[in-house]
Amino acid sequence: MPRAVIGAGAGAVAAVLSATAGQAADFNSVTAPTVVEMLESQGLPVITGYRKPSGDPYVRTRASGIDYTILFYKCRKARRPRPCQHIMYMARYTLARPMSFRLMNEWNRRAHFQRGYLVRDKATGLWTRARLEMDVILAERGWVRAKTLLPSFIVFHRTNRRFYDLIRSRSGEGRERIPGAKEL
Repeated sequence: MPRAVIGAGAGAVAAVLSATAGQAADFNSVTAPTVVEMLESQGLPVITGYRKPSGDPYVRTRASGIDYTILFYKCRKARRPRPCQHIMYMARYTLARPMSFRLMNEWNRRAHFQRGYLVRDKATGLWTRARLEMDVILAERGWVRAKTLLPSFIVFHRTNRRFYDLIRSRSGEGRERIPGAKEL
């Protein structure tokens, strides 16, 4: 009798696992509407669109005077809205003065969870733009779930505010708050 119970229990577990195997790709994925809802719940403005040629979505927002783009990767093509397993937070900056590699490398050593890149101006050859990125992996073994997206975005935002303060202090502008910008 105990063997029959164990066999039936194992069969039930196998049935549940096989039923959810098809949904595993969506379990740790996120859609653009989920991200839009998260940002709008914080009172942030949102613009959405689709990248060409992949058709994968993107979301743009602005907080504390910083423009953000959220790009979606590894999206299931057959469904709308597309569930995606990877997203990337990105912020771009135009620098008043060129930034050195030494300063950007120092920034990258101190900033956790994200990386900064310098972008060369084609006309002048100077490094007058910067980009900060943070990858968020939602795959089966990923550390971020849809419910933890807001805290991960806030971590990215706070680090960007420190970078924004750094580049503003380099140009001698001071650190006053930008009027009308939403604070997180």
